[in-house]
Amino acid sequence: MALRKELGESQVTFAKRFNVTQTTVSYWESGRKEPSVKNYIRMGNVAEQPSCYWFWKKGGVDVDRMRILLTAESAKR
Repeated sequence: MALRKELGESQVTFAKRFNVTQTTVSYWESGRKEPSVKNYIRMGNVAEQPSCYWFWKKGGVDVDRMRILLTAESAKR
């Protein structure tokens, strides 16, 4: 998984971060399983690059709406 490698974590460390087993991370990386909606959103939260917003999209988050809300909030400050 590109995010795990970007973070420089082993499968074991990455698994602990998301409260799953190393085997589950291996399954994600091989395409045998997909992360849960909750874990997709959590991955989007830890991703440091805006290009990783697709994690949130996979989790059902309306990223475009979030950008609008964050821009409006930022303008208030």
